[in-house]
Amino acid sequence: MNTVGTCIIKRDGKREDFSSDKISNAIRKAFLATGMENREKQIESITRNVVKRIAKPTIGVEEIQDMVETELMKDQPEVAKKYIIYRQWRNTERERKTQIKHIMDGIVAIDKNDVNLSNANMSSHTPAGQMMTFASEITKDYTYKYLLPAQYAEAHRNGDIHIHDLDYYPTKTTTCIQYDLDDLFERGFHTKNGSIRTPQSIQSYATLATIIFQTNQNEQHGGQAIPAFDFFMAKGVLKSFQKAVAANLSFFLEMKGTEHDEKKLHAIAGEQLTTVEPDRQSRSALLHTLESAGIRVSMEELEHLLHRSLQQTRKETHQAMEGFIHNLNTMHSRGGNQVVFSSINYGTDTSAEGRMVMEELLKATTEGLGNQGEVPVFPIQIFKVKDGVSYSEADYNLAMQDLDAAIEGKIKFETPNFDLFLKACRTTAKALFPNFMFLDTPFNKNEKWKADDPKRYRYELATMGCRTRVFENINGEKTSLGRGNLSFTTMNLPRLAIEAVRQAESLSTDREDKEKKAKELFLQAVGRMSRFIAEQLYARYQYQRTALARQFPFMMSNDVWKGGGRLNPNDEVGDVLNQGTLGIGFIGGHNAMAALYGQGHGHCRKAWDTLYEAVEEMNKVADEYKQKYRLNYSVLATPAEGLSGRFTRMDKRKYGIIEGVNDRDYYVNSFHVDVKEPISIIEKIKCEAPFHALTRGGHITYVELDGEAQKNVRAIVKIVKAMHDEQIGYGSINHPVDTCHNCGYKGVIYSKCPVCNSDNILRMRRITGYLTGDLNSWNSAKRAEESDRVKHS
Repeated sequence: MNTVGTCIIKRDGKREDFSSDKISNAIRKAFLATGMENREKQIESITRNVVKRIAKPTIGVEEIQDMVETELMKDQPEVAKKYIIYRQWRNTERERKTQIKHIMDGIVAIDKNDVNLSNANMSSHTPAGQMMTFASEITKDYTYKYLLPAQYAEAHRNGDIHIHDLDYYPTKTTTCIQYDLDDLFERGFHTKNGSIRTPQSIQSYATLATIIFQTNQNEQHGGQAIPAFDFFMAKGVLKSFQKAVAANLSFFLEMKGTEHDEKKLHAIAGEQLTTVEPDRQSRSALLHTLESAGIRVSMEELEHLLHRSLQQTRKETHQAMEGFIHNLNTMHSRGGNQVVFSSINYGTDTSAEGRMVMEELLKATTEGLGNQGEVPVFPIQIFKVKDGVSYSEADYNLAMQDLDAAIEGKIKFETPNFDLFLKACRTTAKALFPNFMFLDTPFNKNEKWKADDPKRYRYELATMGCRTRVFENINGEKTSLGRGNLSFTTMNLPRLAIEAVRQAESLSTDREDKEKKAKELFLQAVGRMSRFIAEQLYARYQYQRTALARQFPFMMSNDVWKGGGRLNPNDEVGDVLNQGTLGIGFIGGHNAMAALYGQGHGHCRKAWDTLYEAVEEMNKVADEYKQKYRLNYSVLATPAEGLSGRFTRMDKRKYGIIEGVNDRDYYVNSFHVDVKEPISIIEKIKCEAPFHALTRGGHITYVELDGEAQKNVRAIVKIVKAMHDEQIGYGSINHPVDTCHNCGYKGVIYSKCPVCNSDNILRMRRITGYLTGDLNSWNSAKRAEESDRVKHS
């Protein structure tokens, strides 16, 4: 049946001789896909009909396939459907191969594109970074093809949803974890190459904390946090003090020529000294114990030894905190020079040891890195604001009368850690960290928290610096320790609004009626999409459950993820994961409201009400699915780094450019007021605060300042107070921090250094929750967003 002399033009433009066998093979596959076997006569007849229609000397592949479809529809409609589906699939596959080739070429050429700049914490142009990016793109493709249920893969590809960390999907790993460091330190832990015993000094405590961060980073795709850094490090401070006292006492006795047993001195110091600031009664008891052991020192000599030991311990603690910060900013844990995505929470340990940790940590953060004192990118630091512990209204009013004196320690406050709160604000004014977590905001409270509980940190909320929140727990203790996020998926909120408006316009011509219908349709769509995401998260959870414990040797065998320690290496992790969280995320609240009402929710009450109702709808679905699957569903105010640009690009292609909605390079994050909105600090805080109670999977409110904040610590303190009073859950203050690489000048630098005229400037900015010192490492959407941010004076 070959048509003599006919030439086929293939898709790549190449030519080859026509062969009817290829038509027969394609038709045969369609019959077999429909379950029809042994239909050779029909196949031969359809092929002959196609061949008869070819009347040109040259013909394209697509034309022949159109003819096959037509002939199949005449003879076998069901088979025709299978053929059409197969043809579409093949076209999709061809497009994807072309797209993958284009992406790979961009990685090889280290193009400055959004694939290579998807993670500002990674250098994608280094060999290891290139390998990571290659692997990421190929693994996403594998996930689409073989792992994701078709409806979720299609929704992600189409831009209805974004399934985060698709490249890690096949590994079955979870997103993030909050460490119970006290448990790890007391039991000791093991890594691939050996076991680690309980540390005996603050230097060891801080070093092992970085090792834990680094080791576990390779078993999860997100970040890690220490929920109570002050409490966990305090024991190390005390141990260092006890060792210093024993060593100084031993040296003193040596100088006097007095015989002594050094081990015995260590034992006495360990038994008698329970704080680095022993009171007179404790000092007398220590003196008596030494005398009973035949060691004669006077009270004056002992007090001098204790004072000297305290000074040494403070110096050692400072060095430990300095080393901790330097390690976390230089220690690579993944390809592409990625440092550990680390966060630490602190602020409520009132012991002398815990306070020393915080004081020296804040000092080391202010001093910065290197010779020029560069602002540390990691760890993200979060100061816990707790009434009666680190904050009170009376202390605030007292401090504001003379803030300089208050920060210098010249004023006595009623709350034990209020002085540290002020120092935290001063550090934020220079180094952008710490951020602030408000423990007395109603949804952040835990009814089990007691001021006299030495382990009260178990019932204090802690957060990942980027905003991920893990606290409520339908399957166990309400705590942040030993738990993390399993996965999260984000809905394209502006698209739901655009679709609702278009549908409403087809149903009504009256403006008010259209607006009302659009709102109803939008809220219904939010509910449907939330349920769709909830089911997708459940499907991923079911897949994650099948991971073997040995896939996460550090996290599971060391009981880092609580419950993992009881598993054998070949056990599936199963129910151990059910205390993790599943996040229903959203992006573009402002843009969605602009689609519905022509303006965002910053100054439009009906837009604010509608967005609030939309997030409430998400919460209803989260509560519904909590009960349906007995899992910790929650709503997440998504920290979108690359996603804000991805959704926008897709919606421009789908709908064209809609002014005020998708006419920029990015969608505004979650419920945030538009970054370009001229709004006061207080108005912004009041506008966003109510959304925090609804987004218990994680949230943050930013305030963007102009000018040098370090010259106006008073403003920082006032802003944090406003966040506290308006019941913000978690807040942060952004301001420009610029450093001239040539001369070291620090300040707000506009184009060139005002001292040496250099344009070699380090510009430290916050991208989502973390900092980066080079805007060139940001993707195009986030660079555009940073440029648009309105600065508050």
